[in-house]
Amino acid sequence: MKRSNLYISILSVGLFMSCSKKLELTPNDTISTGSFWKSSNDARLALNACYGYLQYGFNYAYDDGKTDNTYAQYPWESTATYVSAGNVDPSIDAGYASRYQSIRTLNYFLANIDKAPVDDQTKKQYIAEARAIRAFAYYELTATFGPVPLIKAQYNDPSETAVEPTPQADVINFAITELQAAVPDLPASYSGGTGNETGRITSGAAWAMLTRIQLHYAKYADAVASAQKVMGMGYELFRVAAVSAADMSDDFSTFVDFADAADKDKFYKGLSSYEQQFWAANEQSNPEIILASQAITNSSYSWGNGLNTLLPTSALGGWSSITPTQSLVNAYWNRNGSSFVPQTPATRAINFNDGNANAAFYAEFKNRDTRLYASIQFPSATWNRYSPGFTFTWKSGANNNNSKTGYNFRKLVDPVYNTTEWDGAQDFPIIRYAEILLAYAEAKNEVSGPDASIFDALDDIRDRAGMPAVNRAANNTKEALRELIRNERRIELAGEGQRYYDIRRWNIAAAVMTGITDLNNSSVQARVWNNNFVLMPYPQSAVDRNAKLKTAQAAKGY
Repeated sequence: MKRSNLYISILSVGLFMSCSKKLELTPNDTISTGSFWKSSNDARLALNACYGYLQYGFNYAYDDGKTDNTYAQYPWESTATYVSAGNVDPSIDAGYASRYQSIRTLNYFLANIDKAPVDDQTKKQYIAEARAIRAFAYYELTATFGPVPLIKAQYNDPSETAVEPTPQADVINFAITELQAAVPDLPASYSGGTGNETGRITSGAAWAMLTRIQLHYAKYADAVASAQKVMGMGYELFRVAAVSAADMSDDFSTFVDFADAADKDKFYKGLSSYEQQFWAANEQSNPEIILASQAITNSSYSWGNGLNTLLPTSALGGWSSITPTQSLVNAYWNRNGSSFVPQTPATRAINFNDGNANAAFYAEFKNRDTRLYASIQFPSATWNRYSPGFTFTWKSGANNNNSKTGYNFRKLVDPVYNTTEWDGAQDFPIIRYAEILLAYAEAKNEVSGPDASIFDALDDIRDRAGMPAVNRAANNTKEALRELIRNERRIELAGEGQRYYDIRRWNIAAAVMTGITDLNNSSVQARVWNNNFVLMPYPQSAVDRNAKLKTAQAAKGY
């Protein structure tokens, strides 16, 4: 069965009360030392608590709000609104305390698992799972904050956490070493089946984590090798075998010129394959998911997947919390695979005419990348699967739950949960096979330039979406292929949180983090980027507890 948020939530308020939001609290292990670690079930429940780090994976969608991909309009939901506006200072906490809370839980587990009556093989596996999660937590922590205290053992007194921050390179090396050490003790799959425990760390998930980390820190040869490990483990891109009448319920013939029936079928297969990989109904048979944040519909104990509330327009009961920008819409290729050339914002505003759009406005959505139609709700786009007869419209000055950019997401929203607030049962993909193919392509190109294996990886992704193969003649240099891979990555992974890491590691944040406007060319957010923002400040509460952070804080420019 799914690694239920129910168990994680119960443990969060019971056994691991010591892991409160305040890292400085003295651990209260009365329950665990007096009555826990007495059975194999105790060990399994404690391991489940370790997975709390991955519990609300849908929050990764907010990270795109710190980029040119999306706008996160509500500052009380996420720090993304502050970061994208340039309001970055130690008064915000970009995940510092919560990550250390999870690390505290993981260290506690690793320090005590030997007390449980568990056979050696199972114990090794549990330890490997916890070490992998901790490594991933430290990667995300140091990628966000730079040097951080590297705490590897259980602590019994708050003073034990007041240590010098470890240099970023050393934290990354620790994460890589931990993942490499964990791999031999991790299974390739679990007895529950691929779809049942995709939320659990496998050897494939560990290799995928390594791929992501090594790519991020330009360890390109290592990233190629790690990606190849994953590519040899049987993962595939999700594809529907055939399309149904329901799959074709949205008539895109107004926007797409189909050459013939076969061309139309290819389009709808591509749209359905890309869109439906994120639906709960396909979780049991989806060979693409390497690691997911699993959700259940059980609001009595825990939130489910909240994206069905956060992403849709107010007309569908959503909050429009995270909405696509015009920049993201412009990034999608033309249907023939060429780059899209957008109208100027001023021309678009004239053509849109605050909702009274002319044909020239709609021309921007004609014959575009299939993933645009599967991902973005734009004016005149229908969504009959979600709400029969629904057509997306937008006008400035609508209610607070209306999009401010003129667009909403269709991607990552499961129509089955169209009336479920904060309680969707669909999983959120933390790492899927498409990311590994993209990572392989990027790293291999950086190592040795274009070759057939890179084009094959990219073509696999495009073919799944019903798109043509990459033009090899036009992209036969490292520089040209680099730009194509970067845009392909932006399109394929839109809304999944990777763009925030990408624009910083590619050193393009200053160029892309410019002000965003709506369809009327009115300002939505005047964005500000300072190169200090490559690393977030430690929250002031952490500095107050640990004076040894002050020097590193100043070195980051805060």
